[in-house]
Amino acid sequence: MIDGRCLCGRVTVSLQRLPDYINLCNCRLCRASGAAWSYFERGEVEITGVTHEYRREDIKDNWLSIHYCRTCGTTTHYDATPEHPSDRIGMNTRLFAQDDLAGVPVKWQDGRGVEDENDRFTVTGTGHIGDGKAF
Repeated sequence: MIDGRCLCGRVTVSLQRLPDYINLCNCRLCRASGAAWSYFERGEVEITGVTHEYRREDIKDNWLSIHYCRTCGTTTHYDATPEHPSDRIGMNTRLFAQDDLAGVPVKWQDGRGVEDENDRFTVTGTGHIGDGKAF
């Protein structure tokens, strides 16, 4: 199990395993939130502390809500909205020490053309944590 924390330490995220990969996306949501996402089933993560939720107001059909620490503002995770239920949850791997993620593959993805949760992403580059370029 590995633990990550927001900047002020009031929110902790615990993972039962390392992520399969880390997604660095260039869409508006990912760039503005500053996140490097990994994906887990809900039962594989434990989040402690208080977070606030934000849903984008500039799109009609939100399928994700971003969660962040109410004290320091660090993005912690995203979750599916009730209108688009899913067991998958996105965790911000920037909460974890880089050494704890050594060797995890990284994908750079072009998400700017993604309009709904069924669209596919184009992978534009790859690496892994520890190669000097991935994070």
